[in-house]
Amino acid sequence: MISQKIGDSIPNNTAHAVSVTLPTWEATVGYEEGEDWVVERMSTGYPRFFIHQEIKLLCKLLEDCYGRESERCLVFPTYNVAKRCREFIKKYTKLDQVNVRILQLSTPSPKNEDERAYRLETHISIAFFPASEFSVAKQYWQHSGEGISSRMGEYCLHELKYLAEGIEDHRSNSPGNNQVGQRSRKSRSSRSSIVDLNNNTNEYSTFIEERFGRNLDMRFHNEAKSLLKRRIAGKIGESQDEGSASTERAAISELSQDDVYLYPSGMTSIFNAYLAILSIGHADRKSVCFGFPYVDTLNILKKFGPGVHFYGLGDDSSLDELEQQLASGLKISSLFCECPSNPLLKTPDLLRVKSLAQRYDFLVVVDETIGNFLNIHVLPYADMVVSSLTKVFSGASNVMGGSLILNPDSPHYESLKAYFNSRFEDLYWAQDVIYMERNSRDFETRSDKVNRNAEAVVNYLSNSSLIKEIYYPSLSGSKEHYDKIKTPLGGYGGLLSLVFIEAERAKCFFNSLKLSKGPSLGTNFTLACPYSILAHFQELDEIEKWGVDRNLIRISIGLEPELQLLAILKEALQTASEVDIKKKIASIE
Repeated sequence: MISQKIGDSIPNNTAHAVSVTLPTWEATVGYEEGEDWVVERMSTGYPRFFIHQEIKLLCKLLEDCYGRESERCLVFPTYNVAKRCREFIKKYTKLDQVNVRILQLSTPSPKNEDERAYRLETHISIAFFPASEFSVAKQYWQHSGEGISSRMGEYCLHELKYLAEGIEDHRSNSPGNNQVGQRSRKSRSSRSSIVDLNNNTNEYSTFIEERFGRNLDMRFHNEAKSLLKRRIAGKIGESQDEGSASTERAAISELSQDDVYLYPSGMTSIFNAYLAILSIGHADRKSVCFGFPYVDTLNILKKFGPGVHFYGLGDDSSLDELEQQLASGLKISSLFCECPSNPLLKTPDLLRVKSLAQRYDFLVVVDETIGNFLNIHVLPYADMVVSSLTKVFSGASNVMGGSLILNPDSPHYESLKAYFNSRFEDLYWAQDVIYMERNSRDFETRSDKVNRNAEAVVNYLSNSSLIKEIYYPSLSGSKEHYDKIKTPLGGYGGLLSLVFIEAERAKCFFNSLKLSKGPSLGTNFTLACPYSILAHFQELDEIEKWGVDRNLIRISIGLEPELQLLAILKEALQTASEVDIKKKIASIE
């Protein structure tokens, strides 16, 4: 049953859901404006933007135990990640001086083989900072995607009760002046709060064994990671072996699972691709963001390096302009693009991008999340390919994940491989890995069904006089670029965007949709949102300069029966068509 209740998780009753219900246009605006009638009803949210309740409780626990007066904290999976957060806070704080402390803790290790099924020694690093700087710290959390996951937060919250009695002995292992000294005045009461989380040790152990022992045996998390990497490498290899949809398409050497790196989110993959580029050379050069991207990709390129050249239209004319500037002496470190782009579904000319990269010595990073590697084969044209596994690869909307793939034929492969060999940190939490592995087993079947459903929806909506524009790869002026990288058995993906002839009709259509409505995409169920409002509410005038209508509706097509999906859309269109009648009635009254 689809919930139309503000703040409900999507899917319903899912503790670690990736999306949240914003059922009306007005609710989405209310959320963006921070209206209490919306915000106070949010039980969950998209993880990088909304800090999960379990993580909030863990942070509160740590603040009570170790925090100083007027301090807040965020929890990260490693010391290096916490250090990056500290550097970000110090760079963007408005304070003259800011002290950011880092504390390292670990949960108990399993005592025997049986406990290994549900217990894993887990290390966390906690960044403490002035409460006034929480919004800055949360920007790092959002942009980088490197915060702990909700499952990891849940696990650590419960496991840390074992440290309650001996917590005074815990000190930071971090170097320098970050060592935690005396416990705060709150320590005695906080000890009780830890114990109160689960008074009964046996009760909690039973809970863990029942929930995770049979269903999520943590002994297999490394095997699950290996399976995921092999699955990704194998599917990319199969797509290449099937033959080319275009004679112009390039091939690559055999892809090894050792060139596939897993991350806790797609944005973490993008962030770490950029860190790699900054590390291996030309750190003083700006990057290029080609095409209108997902918001945090641009934020990463703006805030974590020397800056970015933004070619927001992402069309052939933009590529002409870039080529002219490169020929005139512009030096860049890298070019980032989406294939196709979100939400306008434009496909860049990757063959030409590769040619420019070879001529002017820059790296290319392609985000293929929207297309997915069953539909398009982009690795030959990139040095690194990144993807959000959270989306169609998982489909279930209950776990996050990302991947980064190195092109073994890249001229930068050796330097990139050396970087990842020495600097890669495994941030992907064991339970999340196991969920992702299970969810993705039928990825190929689901992707094919989504392609067929989306094609049917696009064909149906194309006949509506209420819709001014449909954005979809097969309808785009850049279709020829998509077709050159399309796999022989691939389709055009499950994402489309709509612009109606009038704003009121768009709002009426959206409000009438009897579908799940909230952030994210690539789910097994159809999911819609007023994308511009949700992602760019503070810059609606700016995005229209790049061709993104402020009233654009984005729809991610799911696995519903085709006729059922078309009937739902037909009903919503019918309601939108009656706007004029309602206006006339209102004027008479």
